[in-house]
Amino acid sequence: MNKNNLAKLGAFAVLGGTATASAAGAAGVHCWKWLQETARETVIQPIDGTPYENSQYYKEGDYTIHYQVDFPAAGVPVVGKMFMIHGFSCNTRFWDEMVEILTKKGYVCFRPDVPDCGFSTRETKDVAPIPREQLLMHVLDLIDNSGKVPAGKWILMGHSMGGGIAMNLANEYKDRFSCVLLYAPMVAVNAPNFVKNFVTLEPVCNLMDKIFGPACSHDPVVKAVIMLMTVDVRYSVLFDTKKFADGLTVPKTGTAMCYMMARAKPTLYEDMGKVDLPIKLFWGKMDLFNMPSVVKKFQASLKNPDVTVVPIAGHCLVQNCAGEVCEETLAFLKRNNI
Repeated sequence: MNKNNLAKLGAFAVLGGTATASAAGAAGVHCWKWLQETARETVIQPIDGTPYENSQYYKEGDYTIHYQVDFPAAGVPVVGKMFMIHGFSCNTRFWDEMVEILTKKGYVCFRPDVPDCGFSTRETKDVAPIPREQLLMHVLDLIDNSGKVPAGKWILMGHSMGGGIAMNLANEYKDRFSCVLLYAPMVAVNAPNFVKNFVTLEPVCNLMDKIFGPACSHDPVVKAVIMLMTVDVRYSVLFDTKKFADGLTVPKTGTAMCYMMARAKPTLYEDMGKVDLPIKLFWGKMDLFNMPSVVKKFQASLKNPDVTVVPIAGHCLVQNCAGEVCEETLAFLKRNNI
């Protein structure tokens, strides 16, 4: 190729690259404008109102924790009580499918919105921090002292980030629980201080607020997220997006996610190994979020976990695979006389 042709090729490459970048930038701008212009209005403030028929609230310091307690139908004997902790950016309704099955089997189901999620308080620089584990246990104390649930230990359940929280609770309050059920668990890490300082900068928090609200207000966006989490096309298409989106369009949700990353108590592998309770561990074989190396490390840190791998399941296997997961959950409880 002579120099003239080489120069022409270089010019075409530069022009083509510039045009492609310009088109991508324009498409991004139009997409962002569409998200902002067509977003639903904010659904509800985290403290005011009652989003669900059986919603209740616990207040401590600057925090208000939203939670639900579901009971077996009249005439169904109570056989146990379950403490259900959802994962990152989810809320109480994440457990809907499991609760429907478990209450029919005689279980009381307590499901709180973890701070910064659902309809619980959003952490900001103005909220004096209280550890989320402490808040959740105080709500549990309230329920235990209500006279509406039977005495005895709770079955502790956690999904994803909630699995890490569950292991923290099991390590610190093991006398309150009979066993631990973990569904695609993940741990919170202790980020360096410079990372914590960065994510809580006002410009970063403001950017996150602008992303979470508009994006999560659109059905196609939510359904795409559910598809990634469940790897189930049919479930995703039929999914009621309000179950996921309503809790993410609460004001300051983006800011709260930043503060959660900075304030959350880390889950240490060495501490998990100290938990001397029966542990049931579920993984989805098609999980796009838990890498094999993480799965191996988490599993190796536990004392003799009972492991089930669900073949056709993703990260949120307790949603679209609730029937299969509940069946094995109840079989585990029976094997351990719980």
